[in-house]
Amino acid sequence: MLAPGPCGKHARLLRILGDFLNPLVEWEACALQVAAEFGVLGTVEAWAGGRAVELGHTRQRWVLGVLLVEAGCPVTVDQLIDRVWGEKPPQRAANALYSYLSRLRRATGARIRREPGGYLLTVDAQTVDLHRFRRLMTLARVEPDRAAADLIGQALSLWRGDPFTGLDTPWANATRHTLLGERCAAELDRNDVLLRLGRHGELLPVLSAAVAEHPLDERLAGQAMLALYRCGRQADADEQYRQIRHRLAEELGSDPGPALRRLHEQIIAADPSLAAPAGDAPRPAATVNVPAQLPADVRAFTGRTDELAALDHLLTATGGEEPPLTVALLSGTAGVGKSALAVRWAHRVRDAFPDGQLYVNLRGYDAEQPVAVADALAGFLTALGVPGPEIPPGADERAARFRSELTGRRMLVLLDNASSVEQVRSLLPGSGSCLVLVTSRDSLPALVAVHGAERIMLDLLPLPDAVALLRRLIGARVDREPAAAARLAAACARLQQALRIAAELAAERADVPLAELVTELSDHRVRLDLLDAGGDPHAEVRAVFSWSYQNLPAGAARAFRLLGLHPGETAHVDAVAALTGTGAGEARRLLGTLARASLVQAGRGSRYGMHDLLRAYAAELAAGHDPEADRRAALTRLFDHYLAGAVAAMGAEPDAARAWIEAERPNLAAVCTYGAAHGWQRHTIALAATLFPYLDAGGPVAEAATVTASAVSAARAIDDREAQARALSHLGRLHRRQGRLPEAAATYRQALILYAGLSAHAAEAVVLRNLGSVDWRLGDYRQAAEHYEQAWTLFRQLGDDAGQADALVRLGLIDARLGEPAEAAQRFESALERYAAIGDRFSEAYVLSLLARLPDRADLLDRAATDLERSLAAVRGSGDRTAEAYALTDLAGVQARRGRFAEAAGHLRRALVLHRRIGDRASEAEALNDLGQVLRAAGDAAEARVQHGQALALAEEIGDRYEQARAHDGLEDADQARRLFAELRVPAGGQVRRTPSIHSTVTGRSRARA
Repeated sequence: MLAPGPCGKHARLLRILGDFLNPLVEWEACALQVAAEFGVLGTVEAWAGGRAVELGHTRQRWVLGVLLVEAGCPVTVDQLIDRVWGEKPPQRAANALYSYLSRLRRATGARIRREPGGYLLTVDAQTVDLHRFRRLMTLARVEPDRAAADLIGQALSLWRGDPFTGLDTPWANATRHTLLGERCAAELDRNDVLLRLGRHGELLPVLSAAVAEHPLDERLAGQAMLALYRCGRQADADEQYRQIRHRLAEELGSDPGPALRRLHEQIIAADPSLAAPAGDAPRPAATVNVPAQLPADVRAFTGRTDELAALDHLLTATGGEEPPLTVALLSGTAGVGKSALAVRWAHRVRDAFPDGQLYVNLRGYDAEQPVAVADALAGFLTALGVPGPEIPPGADERAARFRSELTGRRMLVLLDNASSVEQVRSLLPGSGSCLVLVTSRDSLPALVAVHGAERIMLDLLPLPDAVALLRRLIGARVDREPAAAARLAAACARLQQALRIAAELAAERADVPLAELVTELSDHRVRLDLLDAGGDPHAEVRAVFSWSYQNLPAGAARAFRLLGLHPGETAHVDAVAALTGTGAGEARRLLGTLARASLVQAGRGSRYGMHDLLRAYAAELAAGHDPEADRRAALTRLFDHYLAGAVAAMGAEPDAARAWIEAERPNLAAVCTYGAAHGWQRHTIALAATLFPYLDAGGPVAEAATVTASAVSAARAIDDREAQARALSHLGRLHRRQGRLPEAAATYRQALILYAGLSAHAAEAVVLRNLGSVDWRLGDYRQAAEHYEQAWTLFRQLGDDAGQADALVRLGLIDARLGEPAEAAQRFESALERYAAIGDRFSEAYVLSLLARLPDRADLLDRAATDLERSLAAVRGSGDRTAEAYALTDLAGVQARRGRFAEAAGHLRRALVLHRRIGDRASEAEALNDLGQVLRAAGDAAEARVQHGQALALAEEIGDRYEQARAHDGLEDADQARRLFAELRVPAGGQVRRTPSIHSTVTGRSRARA
């Protein structure tokens, strides 16, 4: 709204001036071409005579957008200014607004006139895409399904993007949110209509993409489950339900609603009521004698829904003149299932090609001689009815006769296992009435560039599809051992050929559990031997790979072998350059060769990877072809590269550091594990120490623990006691955050012994403090206080003010928990003075919040909230998710004490998401109890019980007795809570519900040097 002053005066002057000018403006508009259509569902636009109207700069467009949204209703000057400029309008906003309106009248010819209630845009509502969208949706909801589907399709086609993108005002944000919600509702309505019409197959790719974008939408998940079920993918529908149930529990702490649960039960029971509506009757088979050379359809074909849909799209008629020849290329690594998909689709659409189907296996990668083009053409001509004597002798003449024979025929030509475009070119018909389907391990760029082929890349089967294939091949054993079946699918790299071989192996050994078979396959050196398909060279995995490898140039072959040594799953071009000892440009060229041969897969950000079986094959080749010294030198160069990159990243800006480490994190963990076990101990120790601050701050804790445990093992192997002590200290902290309290205590004690022997008193003090924190979690407050006091003494002797302050905070926390607020306040105030003296604002804000939440210190709450908000902004900017979660929890405690329960609950929910992402289970249990207390104070007792129930289960699992007591108290199990509080010598927990934030003072999360 406009504030009193010059802007208000301008508004009044403009009202008078507008009354005088309106007739002139209307006359001027009559002389202009009036815009026929307007759009706000995307950028604000207008069209006249099919051409876009120039509307001027962005803010002027937004003024028109506001009027279009309110078409037919007056909008006041103050409202226009508020909606377009928000809380910070320019000094002459009213003047600018009048200028914008005048230009818009001239540009569009629209009637924008001054009314007593404000400015009014008079326009046919159906010329504005928003109002047309709403009318179409209103009609669709009362029409029969077939008409409704068409109407909703028309409505959704009006959308060109997000409305008012770039306009950040409360009105724009709220309007954008509302309109996007309407679009989402329309999409969901369309899905329901198409499902009722039995069009689940075409809908499935759309639903898959939508579920990925909106993973918590239960209605969308239900639609995807139903579509999967109707497509014969019951296991995938079940997996879809499991995924949303997990996400709801993880992010919202809730379960799926009754409707989704009921649908899941129906799917599991194969309820007949879920069956798809009956479709059209199948077309009758052709009665004329035509070539039918397709191989037999594939048994137990599973998955590939998106790829089949992409192939189906090729059959869509383009209209008009005869289209050009359609060529489709299925590319992918050896054994991924290209031929199976091609044959399955060819059988599925054979009725669309009434003049027949031709097939040839070109054997481009077989150990045998590839099929000559002339021979393939002779076979085709014979199948087309050309007598032997009439078949021309030369390949070119045969190709010409082949094209002549296919002219005017509607035929499908399947060219399987082509190794080069030369094998394919002469086999292409000249008629657009035919469709050619080519399979190849090579990407055949010339076929795409010259002949316009549509390339469809086949990736590995998704895990649910791979398990479903095993289920169809093996049977009920997969359901009896689901975890083993998933591991078996992974051991086969989700390659269709390997899965079929493994299924045959399992069938031969029906008395052997799948888990035992998986154990045998876990050794990469044995896996290729087991997947030998009974010695059939056309099916054995190793032999199939070899046909691709043998065609490589020497440099690319060496790069492939060395990539098999890489411990991680993907590698950046720079890492491959280090591994191969080449420059980045040469590494990129070699990887391009391998990618075209489908021996590596190109990913985002110049990254390349290969699946497990190819990696095992490449490593096997490296062991046989490359001397050990060369292999070791290659890995040393690689590990040097990762160590140098980690050091550089940790010294860079936070955003750059996060980007590099997040991209390389899986590789860095794999390098640490591999290096510790295979003789690169120094690399492991240095890399783990470099990464620890980042992984500790952002998690996941489990991965950080793996890396750090590798450093412990490496340091022991070379008897580096200092490195071992440091790594043990880090590992103890990670165990504590995971809730593995006994392991944390044991690890800290090992580090303490080592540090004492090294006379490293500063490090010893930190370990003592951390050991006290484990005692705190276990409820042994006497032992915790002893360790904190020992740490404080060492910090005082070292002159370490931050360490002393930290120890004082922890001792104060024990005082507060044991019901001695005066002693706690004294320690907190002493720590506060030290933090203020050394300028540690973050820890100062935390300690101030502890003081503010003590009895009779409410006067500090406002200051604590301000300081914590400042801390929260700082840690968010740094990317420290651990510190952000702690700051959110502290701020929630202060806000709850101030009676701002909704705000406190919001902070705690965000903190819970962070704790779960990081893997900090101990802090998660605290936050769950905190949230339960806040919800109870806000009057939501039912939801409070849910949070306390989750807290109890987690606290019992990790052994945190105090959080168990709090949870029992929240669940109104008074006897159990009283018993636990008494054992801990903590004042009765009944006061928790009276002051829901008080226990934030005893959470034990001292921030400094944690």
